[in-house]
Amino acid sequence: MSYKIQFYVAMFSIVLIVMLSGLSYNVFFSYKYKKEAFIQESILQASLIAGSSVAPLMFFDKDGMETALKQLSNYENILQVVVYDKDEKVFSRYNPENRAIPKQKDEKTSWFLDDSASFVVKDEVSVNGVDYGSLYLEKNSSVLSEFLRNVLVNATIFSLTLLMIMLFLTTKLSDKLLSPIIELSNKLVQLSQLQNYETRLTYDSDNEIGKLYGAFNNLFISIGIHQKSRDKALEKATSYQKHLENLTNELEQRVEERTKELQNSIAILQKAQNQLVESEKMAALGSLVSGVAHEVNTPLGNAVTGSSIIKNECKELLMMMNDGTLKKSTLDKKLSHIDETSRLLSKSVSNAADLIKSFKKISIDQSVEGKREFDLHEYINEVAFTFHNKLKQIPVDVEVTPKEVLKINSYPGVFAQLFNNFIQNSIIHGFENFNGVAKITINISIKDDYLYIVYSDNGNGVKKEIKDKVFEPFITTKRNAGGTGLGLNIVYNIIAQKLKGEVNLESEEGKGTKFNIKIPLDVQ
Repeated sequence: MSYKIQFYVAMFSIVLIVMLSGLSYNVFFSYKYKKEAFIQESILQASLIAGSSVAPLMFFDKDGMETALKQLSNYENILQVVVYDKDEKVFSRYNPENRAIPKQKDEKTSWFLDDSASFVVKDEVSVNGVDYGSLYLEKNSSVLSEFLRNVLVNATIFSLTLLMIMLFLTTKLSDKLLSPIIELSNKLVQLSQLQNYETRLTYDSDNEIGKLYGAFNNLFISIGIHQKSRDKALEKATSYQKHLENLTNELEQRVEERTKELQNSIAILQKAQNQLVESEKMAALGSLVSGVAHEVNTPLGNAVTGSSIIKNECKELLMMMNDGTLKKSTLDKKLSHIDETSRLLSKSVSNAADLIKSFKKISIDQSVEGKREFDLHEYINEVAFTFHNKLKQIPVDVEVTPKEVLKINSYPGVFAQLFNNFIQNSIIHGFENFNGVAKITINISIKDDYLYIVYSDNGNGVKKEIKDKVFEPFITTKRNAGGTGLGLNIVYNIIAQKLKGEVNLESEEGKGTKFNIKIPLDVQ
């Protein structure tokens, strides 16, 4: 839509809105005032007629009443007047148009507009509270419709006249202001397409539009000068472009060579990182083997000692039986000793069997990443049991809550490695030179198809300078003591990549460490 049409539309819209608003306001309140005046006039007439009807009704003077009603012929809008006595019978009536006698109703003084074009007023004829009858006045209300029609006709004539004047003024204003601007716009479009900046625009006036034409002429002069300079610069740029293309080709070749070298370096780094991760896993497994071996050594030693005692006691009993020197008291004593030793032997062998069973299950799970259903509460206790030797040296109390069966279908080896790294991290870092009552708490729960794990210890906490980067690879405070800095990085990668979960750290130096873990249950 052109600017000229937009100007016309805007001007007519504004005038139309203002005009309609003003006329609507004027028509509405004029009609309202006329209607209220008509109603008040009708009520006043009814009151006056009722007042003049009191005496005829009191003295039953029908002639006087008819004479009074005939004077109403001077009023054009009165259709009929009916005066009723107190028995609601017609006492007298003014009816120039022979209209039907209305039915008298019980309601008191009231007025209303009925369905026809008439206006009705009812009033009581009374003096000092004594009713002598009632009055029915019916007037022609078409005067209101005629008034409204005249107002609308006058408003329409005024509106059309105002619109014609507005059209004339808008056309003159458009020719004076918009036409030169539109012509300037068209010429500028043509000049931009032809790029002929030698053309000059003319406008015979010294006003702002004339200054605008002059400004564009000055602009064309400047553009013409710059165009010549541009042509010269373009020639130089062409020669430089060829040189730049040669440099670009050489640079691309160098970048390609450096990219290949970088890719080779990245591949070597990834391989080295994988080897370090595997080394970390094997180190954890080796630590597990060492701990289990040390734990198994005690019950097996007890078992060897117990079996030796039983063997000696049985040998002595056989010798006494063969010599015939065996007494009942000696037999009871020897059997009691053998029974006590056999119970100790059974308990030691059972402990060793439990350790080997836990070690076998956890070591297989860590080497084979198979998915199966298992009790997570029992599994965490088995992982902690394999650290019994190291934990009792501090000592550390491990509590897993709640103490109930919590079966999940997931990767037990992954969870073994997680808690292996957590517990080992607490032993090496959290409880180093720790003087308090050491405790590790593991809380597990399931809610809305997610597994929530909170692992916490009350140890030394994490130093402020490495708190925000503990999950990064090769971050450790034990680098000179054999630490690789991969433990928590492996934990993060297992949770984020393998289990598709989230983990975050809460810790303050000297106030313990807490890991909050959220894992979906439907991990494939």
